[in-house]
Amino acid sequence: MKKVNNYFPHDFNARNDLKLKKVNMQLGLEGIGLYWCIIEYLYENGGYLTLDEDIDLLAYELRIEKGSILNLIENFDLFRKQKNKFYSPSVLTRLEAINEKSNINRQNILKRWEKQREKSDTNVIPLNYDSNTTVSQTNYYIKEKKIKEKKIKENNKSLTTTDDIYSFIEDNFGRLLSGIEYEKVNNWISEFNVDILKYAISISVMNQKKTFAYVEGILKNWKGKGFKTLDEIKEDNLYGIFSKKSNENTDSKEELFDYNWLEDNEDDSE
Repeated sequence: MKKVNNYFPHDFNARNDLKLKKVNMQLGLEGIGLYWCIIEYLYENGGYLTLDEDIDLLAYELRIEKGSILNLIENFDLFRKQKNKFYSPSVLTRLEAINEKSNINRQNILKRWEKQREKSDTNVIPLNYDSNTTVSQTNYYIKEKKIKEKKIKENNKSLTTTDDIYSFIEDNFGRLLSGIEYEKVNNWISEFNVDILKYAISISVMNQKKTFAYVEGILKNWKGKGFKTLDEIKEDNLYGIFSKKSNENTDSKEELFDYNWLEDNEDDSE
């Protein structure tokens, strides 16, 4: 399994911050815990969350009232608002440093791949051996060449697959991914088949919910049901549609993907 850096900087004396002390006084440790859950969620989603659907999903995951989250966001000067989104200035500052480091690492990886390709192109075993070359030596060279060619082919195939899912998300979400989102995708790749990831992205686009939080919710739902293949997921979707009771209101339009875990009204008023 691919190793992913799922962490962010945390000041060891953060509990002594005056704003967090105010949270502790009024909301207790539950408020402190809620604050750090929101911070984690911001890091996972590129530093910004919406004040509607993202908070709804977070409230569901934490099994907490949406009003408690809004209270913490609006009344303790810990977050800033921007239209229908909110963010943490300190998180954005640290994400910028993380993204810069991630982009540098990504460029270094691509350079290493390029060097490996160049090296493989020049490291060709000649087919014309001199008269002193034995049959066993010839077979050894041919075997080594096939092994190297197989490794290069597998590496190139893996790189293409990884780049493809990044491009697929960026094309469908209509924006470039941040460094922290690249790491989130890496984490998904270590758990799910690429075809499953593309299917989850397609669902989020179809429902006009182009956020990592929404895709994460879809993937968690499938994982909770124990699905391993895309066919199992599609079969479950079809079963959910055709097994619904429709004794009345047959003229009502039914949403293609119905997930009880969201309890989402899908008002599409954004």
